[in-house]
Amino acid sequence: MRNPFRPVARTARAADLGTAGRTASDTGRARVRARLALLVVAPLVLSACASVGPATITRDRFDYNAAVSDSWKQQLLLNIVRLRYGDSVVFLDVAQIVSGYTFQGTLTANAARNAPFGGYDSGILSAQGTYVDRPTITYAPLTGQQYMKALMTPIAPSAILFLMQAGYAADAVMRLSLDSINGRHNRTWAPGRAHRGDPEFDRAVQLIRDAQRSGEVGMRVDVDKANRATTVLSFGRRPGTATSRPGAAELAALLGLEPGADEYVVTYGMRPGGGRDIDMGTRSPLQILGEFASAVEIPQVHVEDGSAYPTPSALAGEQPPMRVRSGTAPPEDAFTAVRYGRHWYWVERTDLESKRAFSFLIGVFNFMETGKAETLPLVTIPAQ
Repeated sequence: MRNPFRPVARTARAADLGTAGRTASDTGRARVRARLALLVVAPLVLSACASVGPATITRDRFDYNAAVSDSWKQQLLLNIVRLRYGDSVVFLDVAQIVSGYTFQGTLTANAARNAPFGGYDSGILSAQGTYVDRPTITYAPLTGQQYMKALMTPIAPSAILFLMQAGYAADAVMRLSLDSINGRHNRTWAPGRAHRGDPEFDRAVQLIRDAQRSGEVGMRVDVDKANRATTVLSFGRRPGTATSRPGAAELAALLGLEPGADEYVVTYGMRPGGGRDIDMGTRSPLQILGEFASAVEIPQVHVEDGSAYPTPSALAGEQPPMRVRSGTAPPEDAFTAVRYGRHWYWVERTDLESKRAFSFLIGVFNFMETGKAETLPLVTIPAQ
């Protein structure tokens, strides 16, 4: 007699084999997918671990450059505003920037396989990484002898001529950085000592500007055997002509110079000069900051309560060297802006004249930091 359960058992076994076959097939596809994922992820992780430095140069160089430039402008504007309020001037320089990067990556792959019947295949793929950006910035406050040398020492006349040689307009440079030239006095906007200048000064610097436009003015520094430097200002002649430039005789008469001379020795001094000597009474960077402080638009309430210097009445109606706007809200689009107290102060982005004057001031501070100041007298008392 045939066992009635035999066909049923054979059918069940066939079903088990079919299920096992499908399970093995699914596990094989899973292994293929795991291997493909490993092939895709591994190169990405390894390439990230290969090198981090070169990719950061383009980004960091320009980012730090922009950050230092913006902070320089804001610090300078803040000190200008402080002077208008009778506050102290403080400079904090960025002495050094050291940026360090660390990237660590780990890739882990595990696989396990059991018997094909009643077992399973499994795989684990994991990746992790750590990125650390640790910049070290060193600040150096300007104090002591450095403060006195950088801020209170008058600018060397050669530095002023170098600025002119670099393309700065002679009239703008001289009106901001000179107190006098051969005894002809410049106007000053500084709070507490504002006064109008001599007409001869304005006309003289305008004539020098005309010569600069035509390319007929130059300078050089002569060094003798004792290593003493002498700055020489030269005036050329128009190409193709045997006569001196127009205005040369007028400039000589205004400054008491020798007519027809092509070169003049430039020195620091408050004397009348004359002959072949040009004496320039230069200002210190702190004095120039005071000139710019007069251009700050102070809220009327601060003038009335005595917390800020009023606009000099002696120069009413004249154009200040730079315009600094003010308001209770921060500007939307400014060249540079700072907050002092409860008010905002800024230079407008579209004010080219103010931006040019501000850039000149930055150039002056760069000269004072890197250049060697000339030996200057402390006090000059004219004899009558």
